[in-house]
Amino acid sequence: MAADDHEALVRAATAAVLAKLAGGAARTFHAPVGVSGRHVHLSPGDLKTLFGPGASLTVAAPLVQAGQFRAAEVVAVIGAADSIPGVRVVGPARSVTVAEMAVSDVARLGVGRPVRAGEPFAVTLAGPAGVVHLPEGGIVARRHLHASTAEGGKFGLVDGEVVAARAGEPGRQLVFGDVLVRVSEQGVLELHIDRDEANACSARTGDRAEIIVGEPGARPAGRDDAPASERRRLVTEADVVAAYRTGNAPDVARAILTPYARDALRKYFPELLIKAD
Repeated sequence: MAADDHEALVRAATAAVLAKLAGGAARTFHAPVGVSGRHVHLSPGDLKTLFGPGASLTVAAPLVQAGQFRAAEVVAVIGAADSIPGVRVVGPARSVTVAEMAVSDVARLGVGRPVRAGEPFAVTLAGPAGVVHLPEGGIVARRHLHASTAEGGKFGLVDGEVVAARAGEPGRQLVFGDVLVRVSEQGVLELHIDRDEANACSARTGDRAEIIVGEPGARPAGRDDAPASERRRLVTEADVVAAYRTGNAPDVARAILTPYARDALRKYFPELLIKAD
């Protein structure tokens, strides 16, 4: 069988299996890949603590997503076992400080427990002017797909839904499930995966990934193998957005909130932050 024929067969089989599991016809389209290295988003207050009063971020290079940029500033991310110097800050400043790490970074830092995508963990950031301790500031970001409102309409995407993505070089390609969709007015179509995920399938920034809409394999937030009496629900950004769209307040009592979930609560359900804390 020719290589092109084999490629077409694998693509068709993947779409067919996902469509069968989803109970309908899977829709596919292609999107550029953006490989995301470890980086930090800073709140204005933490920016001042780390870099001094009056500090502002210096634009080193614009990113694909409108208004976002790679800053010249870097920080050290410190864990219980090791530290990672020279971690790039991504601007502009945000309401909550978040250090986005890969799973391999979590192991290096010595978090001491498995960390699921979207689940926060404690880290410390060190800059030239100070140190910031973040009990829930580290995160392994969920892989996600950005799209503008127009692109969302074109491809039938809904903000907060989950799709699948097939990415990588032939012979190493993988189908990634649990890809969170982020649709916004300023969004630009791009699949974001981290360095570990890119290495697993030999994907590079600028590659084209096949997006499969109708992916059924999203795990409900908070599901794990621990006894029910010991579980704490994990509430993600997608959970908060979905609750807002249905007009129902999300249950955040005693839940573990991701940093992005806190951002969404602050926007849609600010009164619930007291219960969450």
